[in-house]
Amino acid sequence: MLLATALSVLLAGCGGGGSARPKAAADAPRADAPAPRKVVIVVDGKRTETMATGTTVRQVLGEAGITLGRYDLVKPAVDEPAGELVKILRLLSAPKTLVVKVPPRTIRKKSASVPPWDEKVLRPGRPGIKIVTWAYVRRPAGKGGKLKPVKKVITQRIRRKPVTRVLAVGPESAGTGAAARLNWRGLANCESNNNPKAVNPAGYYGLYQFSMASWASAGGTGKPSDASAAEQTYRAQVLYNKVNGRWQGQWPNCGKYLFG
Repeated sequence: MLLATALSVLLAGCGGGGSARPKAAADAPRADAPAPRKVVIVVDGKRTETMATGTTVRQVLGEAGITLGRYDLVKPAVDEPAGELVKILRLLSAPKTLVVKVPPRTIRKKSASVPPWDEKVLRPGRPGIKIVTWAYVRRPAGKGGKLKPVKKVITQRIRRKPVTRVLAVGPESAGTGAAARLNWRGLANCESNNNPKAVNPAGYYGLYQFSMASWASAGGTGKPSDASAAEQTYRAQVLYNKVNGRWQGQWPNCGKYLFG
C-alpha cells in the first residue's frame, strides 16, 4: 500500500500521468470571432468607410465612433443586421406628416361642336392625395455657408392618384359676319392703346374696355384682360352683332374708329 502511494507521488512530480491536458496559449485566436469587414456609412450624404466586426447596425456605429441624435433616421434600423451600407439622416426635430392635395392635369381636346373660344367639361378632374413626411435639418444657407435649420421632405407617397380633367375646346377663331371686316385695331388703339391687359379703375378691361357684364353677354368667362387678344377681338365682334351694330352704347367715344 505504501509502495503504491509513493509511486503516485513520484509520477505526479515528474509530469507523468496521461490524463493531464496542456494549457492553451493566452493569445490564441477564438475560432468563432467574426472577421473584420468593410462597411460604408453615409451621414447626410457624406460617405465614409470603416472596418467593423459588429453584427448589428448599433454595434457597427459604436465601432466607428458615431453617436446618434434623438431624432436621427437610420437605415437599416439600429437593431437590424448590418450589411455593407448604413445611411444616417441627422434630424433636428421629430418627423411630421402632412396630407397634401395633388392638383389634376387638364387635357384640352379640340371640338367643332363647341362654340369658338368656349369650353365644355367632358370629365371633371379630381385632386389626388399625397402623404408627405418632413422634419427640420441643419443645412448651409446663404453665401457664407452658415448652418441653419431648414425643412426637408423625408418621404412622400401617393394615397390617391389625381383624375385628369378633360375639356372640349371650341376653335380659337371663327367668322362673325360683316363685323369681322371692321377696323378693330383702330378701336383697340383708341380704347386701350392696343394693350390686352389694360384695366380701367372704373371697371373696364382689355383691348376694347369691356365691362364685366358686356364680356359675359358675349360668352366670355373670367376677366377680359386675362383672355388672349384674339379671344377679346372675337368677343367684341360677337357683342357688336348681338346689339345689331348699335356700337354707340358700347363704345360711345371710340366706336367711330371701327369705320376708319
